[in-house]
Amino acid sequence: MAILTPLPPSKTGVAHYASMVVPALRLSLQSDPPTVDGQRMTVEAFASPDGYDSAKFDHHIYQLGNNPYHQWMYAEALRVPGVVVLHDLVLHHLIVEMTLARGDVEGYVHALEASHGPAGVAWARGRAAGLHSEMGNFLLPASVEVARRSLSVIVHNHYAAERLRSFGVETPIHVVPHPYIPETRPFDRDALRARLGFDRNHRVIGFFGFLTAAKRAEVVLKAFREARARDPRLALLIVGDPAPNIDLEGLRGDGIVMTGFVADDAFPEYYAIADRFVNLRYPSAGETSGTLIRALDAGKPVAVSDYAQFAELPDDVAFKVPLGEGEVERLLEFFTRELDDAAPRQRAWLEENAAMEKTVAGYRRVLLGARPASVPRSAPHPGMPLFPRLELVEAQFAEEVTLTIRNLGQPLRTRTYGQPEYRLIARLFDGHSVVQDHWLSLPRDLGAGESTRLTFPRITASATTLRLYHALQDVPMLDPEPWETADVR
Repeated sequence: MAILTPLPPSKTGVAHYASMVVPALRLSLQSDPPTVDGQRMTVEAFASPDGYDSAKFDHHIYQLGNNPYHQWMYAEALRVPGVVVLHDLVLHHLIVEMTLARGDVEGYVHALEASHGPAGVAWARGRAAGLHSEMGNFLLPASVEVARRSLSVIVHNHYAAERLRSFGVETPIHVVPHPYIPETRPFDRDALRARLGFDRNHRVIGFFGFLTAAKRAEVVLKAFREARARDPRLALLIVGDPAPNIDLEGLRGDGIVMTGFVADDAFPEYYAIADRFVNLRYPSAGETSGTLIRALDAGKPVAVSDYAQFAELPDDVAFKVPLGEGEVERLLEFFTRELDDAAPRQRAWLEENAAMEKTVAGYRRVLLGARPASVPRSAPHPGMPLFPRLELVEAQFAEEVTLTIRNLGQPLRTRTYGQPEYRLIARLFDGHSVVQDHWLSLPRDLGAGESTRLTFPRITASATTLRLYHALQDVPMLDPEPWETADVR
């Protein structure tokens, strides 16, 4: 069996994950060897194509994450189907690095079409034309093709599994625990804190890992600065490199210490330094956070977003922070309030849900059920529609324009924080000229077959034509085609 994965010292959490899982899996297969077709299974790990020959192996495991370390692994997973471990459900950024960032527009369009059908093509063409929103990377995760063409898929939380299935993936999907190895080394906490300028009176908030916009840095900083104004003992320790689109100047300020990248063997020292940890997400890439698992192992309070896979944690194990309204206030409470000792509950949860032997058992089950097979290249899947299927039932034109809209497709949610809100664009034309233009939100969730009414003022009497368009909040797009046209009466 070959495992294709980043390994230390690569600057990615998947490398740390592999440094735990590969030896444990190898030891398990040696001490309790299963037989496949009468043969014992052995393991080799490869961090690069050097020396790797896929034809020498009967089984292949591909560790896939959303950064350039995984480019050749992703290509191999498409070429030789095996078991893919999706550390991030969202691989869109990886696909961009492999295609669009190299000037390969058609490669990007093909990859998005293969995962998301016509919606993927529309998005890819728009982005290639210069229209982009970061939200698109999460709406269209671009992992559907590799999941569909694999023998089995491993994910580490139920949110990721359900999201994959929502895109029509029929490949067996296994939820396998993300492992941890308890940190037992003693640390001189006072000396480590003093090295960074902290004394015993400081309450140090740890903000760990590769810092992306999805980790809510602007919210964390706003809440921290307000909390520090109340309590000067507070300090914020940022451990890890920032993403290229992070404003470094915005991270500087009183009480804030940034370390940059920290090597994996030194990382546990910083968990010993911090008193609490903050680990927010929006939008979600579907990952189970390794830095969160290590924070729970440290036995200290951890604040997480009450959203997606993080909402799966019990309320007595993690401090839940709502997204949107009340987010800063809840973080202020977390930073300043005295909190109960959650360490015993965190330890119990880890033993039940993240013990290494359970991770290894999960891998073994998948391996013994995933026989090598010839998997033909699949045709592009039609994908889930980017926009709903709506019908204009009636349009009334008086002092107000009243539209009755019926939902002909899947249930449509509105005002759900965590996804862009669907918007209906209503335009009134006088000949070819737009005389009114309104972006309308649906007043409520709309189930399949249900109808609702929307109104807007009629400002001009010269309009001759009504046209309706689909849109998504905060997502740029090319000039759209109307999905309905009606004469103004």
